[in-house]
Amino acid sequence: MISIQNIEGLANGNQILGTFPVLKNSEIKFSGKNNILYCEPGVTLSGSTLDFLADNSVIYLASNKNEYKLSVTLRNDSVFYMGKNNYINLKMTVILSEQRHCFIGDDGLFSWGICIRNADPHLIYDCKTGRRKNPTQSIYIGDHVWLGQDCFLLKGTRIDSGSIVGGKAVVAGKKIPHNTSWVGNPAKQVAKDIFWDPGCVHYWKEEMTEASALYDTYIQKAPDHPQKDQWIFTYDKKESIDFEEIDAALNHAPDAQSRLDYLLNLSRTKTKNRFVHK
Repeated sequence: MISIQNIEGLANGNQILGTFPVLKNSEIKFSGKNNILYCEPGVTLSGSTLDFLADNSVIYLASNKNEYKLSVTLRNDSVFYMGKNNYINLKMTVILSEQRHCFIGDDGLFSWGICIRNADPHLIYDCKTGRRKNPTQSIYIGDHVWLGQDCFLLKGTRIDSGSIVGGKAVVAGKKIPHNTSWVGNPAKQVAKDIFWDPGCVHYWKEEMTEASALYDTYIQKAPDHPQKDQWIFTYDKKESIDFEEIDAALNHAPDAQSRLDYLLNLSRTKTKNRFVHK
């Protein structure tokens, strides 16, 4: 499953570091120079394309019990980071450019048809001042976030841990608090103080459906699922990591190796409420 034939342009300072991924009907393309793909142990790419179209960018893929199903395209000086044990139903598309990034935490659930892009990308200006109105902005997603079918995340989006974005929702530049649910175009909050469990109802019989009406009863029938406290996040100043601080660190890093070093250090911070903000 590991085939150098599925890798293009592994020269000009381009590197695959960490543990070489398993490739299933997947390809890695380096068109520029000095780019880095870093994989932790246990990374399998299935039907995926990772495309480094320019220079000095980083893709970081953490260990995953599930297969990665991705189409990622990066230009200059951009970062795509995906944390541990995210589940992607069908291929997710990520398009990054103009030195900005996409960061995704751990244990997320991503349906099919999801698209994430951080640029418009064409230019919009104010008629009176001549100032640009649509700068490219990074996108940040916390831990245990559920993105529904065909949802679309655009520049400047910030999603804190434990939240849900419903099917076909469009999120552009919004800050979504922890343990909330958002739907629609443009996305609006429809619920707060909620949590979601990764169990799937597709093959349930009536007994399981009845048990699920109350979470304490449900987990008696599904003992492998954690207690609800794992899914309920709270702001803790000592634990919280500001998305803007991450963005500044990645923006100011002089090269791909410096960005990777920062991400390696950040990946060791596993406090529960790290991506919960005021």
